[in-house]
Amino acid sequence: MPRILPWTLLLLILLPVAAFAAELRKEFQALEQLYQQGKLSELSTRLTGSTAKNDEERALQTYLSAMLKKSQEDTLILLQQAIDRYPSTHYGQLSRLEKAKLHILERQIPEAEALLKKISSPDIPERFYWLAYCAQNRDDPAATIAQGENYLRADPRGKFVEDTHYQIAGAYQSQKKYFSAISTLEKLRASPGLPKNLQYFHYLLGLMHHLNSNCAEAFQNYKAGFELNRKSQLAFEIEDRLFELKGRYPSLVDLAFLYPYTALDLPEIIVETLPEEIPPQAALDPDSPARLAAKPSGGYFVQAGRFGSENNACTRTQEVRSLKVKANYFEDKGNRSVPWVVISGPYSSQSEAYTVRQILRGNSIDCFITRF
Repeated sequence: MPRILPWTLLLLILLPVAAFAAELRKEFQALEQLYQQGKLSELSTRLTGSTAKNDEERALQTYLSAMLKKSQEDTLILLQQAIDRYPSTHYGQLSRLEKAKLHILERQIPEAEALLKKISSPDIPERFYWLAYCAQNRDDPAATIAQGENYLRADPRGKFVEDTHYQIAGAYQSQKKYFSAISTLEKLRASPGLPKNLQYFHYLLGLMHHLNSNCAEAFQNYKAGFELNRKSQLAFEIEDRLFELKGRYPSLVDLAFLYPYTALDLPEIIVETLPEEIPPQAALDPDSPARLAAKPSGGYFVQAGRFGSENNACTRTQEVRSLKVKANYFEDKGNRSVPWVVISGPYSSQSEAYTVRQILRGNSIDCFITRF
């Protein structure tokens, strides 16, 4: 007994010290706050002069250094250092998350999932959202639902709550479990302050009712979504769905609200002179494919629409091409709700793009000039 007691006392003394050593001192808490507040210039200056005294601080130091790098390659190197050297620390685990997100950005889903599954910290519930995203990308609805529900339980007020409900509803849709999808969206509606993207919410809820043969509820939600912003790209998709609903239930769906008859208050008409001919750089090459393999870059473009369905984007592309003006469409993978973009270009100068814009507007095609 006399030999055991001193060791017991020693352990009781060392355990609080070890716990304290894992905490961040005020100097490093301040660095955390600067990063969270987006004060990167001040953070860079103070980070250079900071001296870490434990693994948690070293992990934070490495993590922040990675986040401040301008090249993805440099960021990945430092994130891997934090993962290898401080795997059990909060910022070592958070480095796994950030590296996984970079893999997702590059469509490297297996690599991202492998990293996400090694995160064990309960303080990083975001990993479940990205695991759901990876499962959705792999067309695995069961895993999408399971990981999405994990995220909602772990972080019921997290920043991805709304998107997670959409993920789960989409997974149920792919399984043709429309009632479950509707229930998921109604849970989102019951969440305080949500949904924030009301037009997309009503569109998706309308679609689930539509697929579940609930005509009245589908029409009510489509109409509510359409009237939130009649000129958005999503409104075009909703309009298509309304006509589908009308075709299925002709006597129950009244689409008069789409084209109301109102008194016209005509402003002074200013007639813009249209170009007499299409400039050579805008001439259509009939052999070029309508769909581009990737988002283009360099030069000026005239954007003629953004659509939720590829079919609508293809139709608009052919509409522009019928004017003998070059046009293509591509998938903007960063925008999952309305990913299909129709463009004409590239043009070497803004004046060239302006000429094309005049041609399209003169033919009732709404468009604008942009750069990628």
